[in-house]
Formats: sequence, C-alpha cells, structure tokens
Amino acid sequence: MRARLRHLLVLLVALVTAGCGPFGTAVSRSSSSPSPAPETTAAPAKVSRPWQPGDPQLGAQILWYAYSGETDTAVRTQALRLVDHMVALNMNAVAVSFPFSTAGPTADRVRATAATPSPRQLAILLDTAAAAGLRITLRPLLDERTLVAADPLAWRGSLAPADRAAWFRSYGAFLAPYLELAARHHVRTVVVGAELTSLEDDPRWRDLLTTARSLFPGELSYDANWDDYVSRHVPVPVDHLGVDAYFPLTGLGDDASVADLVAGWQRWLDRKSTGKLPRIVLSEVGIVASGGAYRHPAVWKSDGPLDTTVQRRWFEAACQVARDRDMAGLYWWNLDFHADPGAADPRTDPPASFLSRPAESVIASCFRAWPR
Repeated sequence: MRARLRHLLVLLVALVTAGCGPFGTAVSRSSSSPSPAPETTAAPAKVSRPWQPGDPQLGAQILWYAYSGETDTAVRTQALRLVDHMVALNMNAVAVSFPFSTAGPTADRVRATAATPSPRQLAILLDTAAAAGLRITLRPLLDERTLVAADPLAWRGSLAPADRAAWFRSYGAFLAPYLELAARHHVRTVVVGAELTSLEDDPRWRDLLTTARSLFPGELSYDANWDDYVSRHVPVPVDHLGVDAYFPLTGLGDDASVADLVAGWQRWLDRKSTGKLPRIVLSEVGIVASGGAYRHPAVWKSDGPLDTTVQRRWFEAACQVARDRDMAGLYWWNLDFHADPGAADPRTDPPASFLSRPAESVIASCFRAWPR
C-alpha cells in the first residue's frame, strides 16, 4: 500500500465508525427511509442547450445509496427535484454513481447489496434526466466499507482477488443487467470501472469489454484515480478516460488564491502531458468546505471549522483548469440522491456538500460561461 494513501484510508475507518458512507455521505442501514417528497407528476425543466457530440460534458455526480422500502413514487419525485436543480445550475450532463460490494480485499466475487438501487428504480432517474435533455453516464462504484473493515489500509484500488479470473467473471455478470438497462434508457456512457488501480493491467479487461459492447452500443469509459493517471499509462482499453481529480497541494494554506490553486493543478497535470486534453473528463471534482482541505482534497471528514471560501476557490480553479485544457467535461462530486436542494443548510450540512454554498454559484457561472 502506498504511504500517500494511508492518511486517507485511516480517516475512512473513522467515517465507517461514525455511520457514514465512504464518500462523506450518511448511509442508512435501517428499514426506515428519508422523509418522502410530495408526490408529483410534473415534467422536468429542460436544458436550454442539450449536449451534442463535441460539446463539453458539464454536470455532477449523483451518488445513490438506496434505502429499504423506497417506493417508485418517492424515487420519481426525488429524481425530478434533483434534475430540476441541475438544470438550474446550467448543467447539460449527469453521472449516476451507485454502489456494489465485495466481501473483502481478496474476495473473488462482487455483488449488489440492499444499498444498490434496482435497475427498475435507476430507470426512473435515467428517464427523468433524459426528459430534461441531460447527457447521462452510468457508473458503478465499489463500496469500500467491507474492505476497510478487513484491513484499514485497503481501498478499491488495492484489490487482490485470490482468483482473478473468477473476479472478472463475477464482475462481468454484475455489470450485465446495468449495461442492458443503459442500452434501453438513454445512457450515453457506461463507466466500466472506477479507481480499480491494482486490476488495471489485467488482460481480462479486453474480454469483459467485448461482452459489454455486445450489450451496450454507447461509449465505454474508465475512471482512474488522480495519482494513477499522472504516473503511468492506464491500460484499460476503453473509449475515453475519466480522472477522479483530487490533486493534493501540500504547499498551500487556506489563504491560497485561485491563481495559486490553478498553478498547482497545472503542475500535477503537466506530469502526464502539457497542453490540451480534449479526450479527458474530470469525472470527480470536489472538496470539503473546511480549513486544511487543499492538502488532502480526497478526505471527506473534517474536524476543522467551516470555511466555504476554501471550497469556492477550489471549484473556481478546477473550472479554469478544465477550460484552459479544453477538457471533454467536468463532473462535480457530489449530489446525494436523497438531498433536497431547496432545504440545504450551508451552516450545518456535511462539509463536502456544495448545496447553498458559494461553490454552487461557481458551478452555475462556470457552466454558463463555458465555450461550446
């Protein structure tokens, strides 16, 4: 395990202990569900300029941990609420991340859990987004809690299946119904893996992708962890690459300017290549609204005081870098599927949330001004 990940992974243990998901999002394991939104049959707001091939993908990741007993009506109403908010922020795209699990770091199988939304309920969200004119990406994401429970230093990028062939067979079987769902419900891109660093060199990706292409005619993508992206060629043979962009800027304090942050991002990206990056999507960009976050932007738990300026400047810098590099898209991390944007409280909401904080205004202005 690389030393630069240890601090993050130890903090992930604290998240689990505190009853939070691995991304700083509260996850319920009880039979109760959140308070349902009022039922509605309204149509979603429409994107003013729907995405077209060649346009940048300008969106956010919706992270959906399902609740027991959640009805289709509740899903439909919440999907409408989130999609309307995304349209209001000048987004033209959405990525839907949802969890799956494995028994531990050396396990040979993956599986859906009670927190994995069913294909039927995912279809409700996908159809709502499509009706609004949003470009759609579907993205399974390995939940890390069972990994951390077995080894505090384990994460999805350090998987070591005892039988890799069995793991890939299991993973392919898990993906199949979601690929078929994507083919039927307006999805443009399926991310076939995210941050699975230790498995990226495996030749079995080729067979898995051949099967995936037989089930889904759209684009297949893979999202690399930030350090993996800059340090080497990511060999998963997909159509496009995404980057979960959490570049640590260890030399900068909370008073760093946007220009300082931009320069730090550019130095990281230059380790890979200089100039334009028209085939790269920033698949995750986010940070907590708290002091010290520039040094560890991937850490979602903060004991420090709220500092929304830290978050705002990070968002401004990421937008500028993505535009300067002519990147294919940018997705902010994240919108909890169960969040109510209209009821967000910037003083007490989790530090990673951008809802009703200055960073949210940055999103709207960034996407409004982005050349298309």
